[in-house]
Amino acid sequence: MLKYPELFEPFTIGNVEIKNRICLSSMDYNGWYDENGIVTDAVIDYFEERAKGGVGLIHSGSNRPNFQFEGGGTNTPSPFMNPKKFVLQYKKLADRMHAYGAKLFIQFGYGGGRVAFPASINGDPVAASAGPNRWDPSIQCRELTIEEIHGIIQASIDAAVLCKKTGCDGINLNAYGGYLLDQFLTASINHRTDEYGGSLDGRVRILVEILQGIKASCGKNFPVTCRIGTKQYMKGIGQAAVDGEDYKEFGRDIDESIAIAKKLEEAGCDGFYIGNGTYDSFFWLYPPMYQREGLWLDDVAPLTRSVSVPVISAGKILQPAMANAAIKEGKVTAVVLARGLVADPYWANKAKAGLDEQIRPCIGCNAGCVGHIFAGLPMQCAVNANLFHERSAALIPAPVPKTIAVIGGGIAGMEFARVAAGRGHKVTIYEKSGELGGTFLAAATLESKEAERRLIEWFRREIRQAEIPVVFDFDPSADAVESLGADEIVIATGSTPRRPHIPGLEQEHVLTAIDALRKRKPVTGMRAAVIGGGHVGCEVSLWLKDQGIEEVTLIEAMPELLMAAEPEPIPLANKLMLLDLLAYRQVQVLTGALVQRVETGRVVLKQDGEERSVDADTVILAIGFGSNNQLYRELNPRLAKQVWCIGDAKTPTNIMFGIRDANAIARLV
Repeated sequence: MLKYPELFEPFTIGNVEIKNRICLSSMDYNGWYDENGIVTDAVIDYFEERAKGGVGLIHSGSNRPNFQFEGGGTNTPSPFMNPKKFVLQYKKLADRMHAYGAKLFIQFGYGGGRVAFPASINGDPVAASAGPNRWDPSIQCRELTIEEIHGIIQASIDAAVLCKKTGCDGINLNAYGGYLLDQFLTASINHRTDEYGGSLDGRVRILVEILQGIKASCGKNFPVTCRIGTKQYMKGIGQAAVDGEDYKEFGRDIDESIAIAKKLEEAGCDGFYIGNGTYDSFFWLYPPMYQREGLWLDDVAPLTRSVSVPVISAGKILQPAMANAAIKEGKVTAVVLARGLVADPYWANKAKAGLDEQIRPCIGCNAGCVGHIFAGLPMQCAVNANLFHERSAALIPAPVPKTIAVIGGGIAGMEFARVAAGRGHKVTIYEKSGELGGTFLAAATLESKEAERRLIEWFRREIRQAEIPVVFDFDPSADAVESLGADEIVIATGSTPRRPHIPGLEQEHVLTAIDALRKRKPVTGMRAAVIGGGHVGCEVSLWLKDQGIEEVTLIEAMPELLMAAEPEPIPLANKLMLLDLLAYRQVQVLTGALVQRVETGRVVLKQDGEERSVDADTVILAIGFGSNNQLYRELNPRLAKQVWCIGDAKTPTNIMFGIRDANAIARLV
């Protein structure tokens, strides 16, 4: 008996049968395409691993049809500029997918229009309607001409004809998220007065003409689906609503999206691939760890009930139980996973076997995926160091098994241990405290960070499964470590909170963020001040509100919150959501404020050249971390054997870098 039977029922899109109801979402695999945006062999390997892992339907990354605008408009290349190579590479991809019983739909994307990041704009910026750029209002977009719209339609038809030659199973048209086609669909954004604006029929016309043109050229039995949104969570241009906020929808709401879906179904659309949010409500579009899991499902359900074609949806669907329930309850026909399948390509096979606990969880950090993509960096994954290295991911047995002592049982230490043990080394973890997890235990404290807590349990289970011994309450002195007699030593001792030279920090009511989050010391009173407006300080401020603290003041010396960029800036979606949550939860924010001293009941600071004070019963320090690398500095010069330093002990950063380095070194030793 299957644990999740509804999840593994076949379904059909047009005349194409999908073997189960688990789909891989399209993403921008930045840094792994060729110069024209065509999939490379590394990207094909990525898709193949997910097909091996049991996914039923795979959407390729977004491919822009080869349309050109007078004066430019975008730096994004079109893979269709090199049709011969496009067909060759996508034929490889389609054949690989079909070998494992998976189907392939190639997605078409149409650029940003008014939401394009300024760095991607080349020449004359264009949009569905004239108006300012979402990110930089000084950049004015002009309205697309009728001739240019017709060029987009014809380029889409030509691209679909080329795609059909690859042996792919269908096309998906991306018209959601505030991208160019979505701008036509949304009444508050589309101000056109010609046949592509005004009424609902006018606003949906460009998508209908693309859809019907592809059907006419590729045949009615060649499936075409549309990716649209249901609810945009916009309070206004560039203004997002937080979950639970009472607001008036400025963008498109559910009823209007249902009307659009019905029009598209009448025009021949074979199914819908749904998402929520726009670039104006960025953290709904790319939900970070602070968003609840399954956040789109209830919005999608009315649309699913209103059409007769399949509706598949994403939206932080991370666990098989939630996915199966959504299908069983009729909220969706099938589910789409993006980051969940980036983190664990074998999500589907594990769900089918009922092995939920073995699924390596995505934690919604956005660090290596969404964050890297929008920063122009190569896509990575914080928890899966093997991403885009799938062909070389298999562990090679160590030629000479060694005894290895790992000093520190945080995330980096556990990643090293599980990989090194998998190669045949005899690994033992020595942990100073009484539990595995390190400082990540504090990071996972917020109520919304359920996935981070699951990741800790996943690592612990991996350690138990591999029968790796763990010695708790270990005193990590140089002499004690040297006496272990290990062939190699891995120092993963983490980081320690920084304490600035501010008078009054020695008082009992002054806590570090770690001590507060781990409840090693009590937060007293109903007024708290947090010193440090970085990532940790913002999260601690929200956590204090969750604890019922009435007055929380966040004090930052820089002109703005979240300005630190070491080793990389916080992902934009996470940053925008943190700022909006702080405002919504009524955290008082003081920027450009230098703390002078801490006294009983107050923090004295200087702001705009004037001294002032903030009432505070508890003061929490959140001004960063320093490497706890003293043990490494003692041992490395005095021992002939190899001593490694990994994780925060090497450089305090997010877990992506710790996992990456630990994984690489464990494959080397």
